Amino acid sequence: MTDSVVAPVAEALGDRDCLVALGGGADSAVLLWAAAQALGPGHVRGVFVYHGLEGSTELRTAAIEVAETVGVDCSVIERIVPEGGNLEARSRLLRYEALEAAMKEGEVGVTGHTADDQAETSLMRFLGGSGAGAIGGIPHRRGVWRRPLLGVSRATLRAKAEALGLPFTDDPANENRRFMRTRIRHGVLPALEAELGPGVKSRIRRSASLLSADDAFIERAARRIPVLDGDGCVSIPAAPLTTVPVPVASRVVRRALRILLDGHPGGMADVDAVMSVARGGPAVSISDALQVRLEPPFVTMYGSKSADAPPAIEVVIGGSFRWRDAGYTVSIVEQPPPLIPGGRFTVLDAAVVAGVIVIRGVEPGDRIEIDTGSTPVKEVLRAAGVPARTRAHSLVVAIDGRIAAIGGVRVASWARPRHGERAMVIEREVVR
Repeated sequence: MTDSVVAPVAEALGDRDCLVALGGGADSAVLLWAAAQALGPGHVRGVFVYHGLEGSTELRTAAIEVAETVGVDCSVIERIVPEGGNLEARSRLLRYEALEAAMKEGEVGVTGHTADDQAETSLMRFLGGSGAGAIGGIPHRRGVWRRPLLGVSRATLRAKAEALGLPFTDDPANENRRFMRTRIRHGVLPALEAELGPGVKSRIRRSASLLSADDAFIERAARRIPVLDGDGCVSIPAAPLTTVPVPVASRVVRRALRILLDGHPGGMADVDAVMSVARGGPAVSISDALQVRLEPPFVTMYGSKSADAPPAIEVVIGGSFRWRDAGYTVSIVEQPPPLIPGGRFTVLDAAVVAGVIVIRGVEPGDRIEIDTGSTPVKEVLRAAGVPARTRAHSLVVAIDGRIAAIGGVRVASWARPRHGERAMVIEREVVR
């Protein structure tokens, strides 16, 4: 009969080599043994990350001895945790960074998280006011990581480690009441079980599993709505955003906010403000001085300080250049393109381009000549639907200091191509 611990490990690993995150305790010790049973010792290696904290030296010794007992290679990586708050989170971040840096091509990483860890994590996040995704608990897999023992209790693994004679030790941090997880493990959960019976942990895990499934469904729906990132702003199509269910829309908005707020998803007030603008409300300012306005068909978010326009550049026929995030080519054609789709082409009379051709942004007082005189460049851009925040960055073509065109929007009356005559074409690249 297949061992009840080896079976989930073998299923999670398939035939891939693995790196086991060793911690020196019973959980990861049994995980290392089970991985060696499933794949063979030559396809498994252990890595211990030394943090220099209380008990780290003893845990390192135990991890090395466990690996020797199982017959698996073990390496130690030193990542000392500096002084500061939120010790658990900072240690975890350093540990995963070190482990992933040590991972070889084709390997998967496995950790010894247990069913007890799952219940503690879900309860801790619930008490911290987290949403469904976080309360759903520890994922069985994410990226290169697998957690095959989330269905096995800590007591079962400890008994298994003792039966196998694995030389594990206990982490003193697991008894330190300064950590919220420790208080939940040794105080809150035992109190709940004393009042409500021994099934509390399993009921928490079941609720977490249901929330995780709901969260995955919402996430899949949210991913169908694109979030466009570029040119210093983030844009979301307003129509789908305002027609999907609120939980889906909120997920989309938070995805956009994470781009602009260095991973922070903003607060509910921010989400509500973005949704109000998307439904046609006035422009608003939200967290971190982000501006939100409707720029049909998008609702757009951007910093209050706009980026500077690129410096002016001289271009030559047959050459190419970049303006903002796009590439352009400059060429002479015997006949102008019959259509100008989506502002991709700027077409000028070839006879007027003998002088110096300069590409620049819009400057104060710029005017472009039309049949009846001239008109402000910014007014032309406004009429064309170009957002106010980007008008100064619009591409202006100047020949010998005279404005010949606003890229993809308008050509000056004196520079228009004549039917059947040679033309200069500035063509924006097609992004696929």
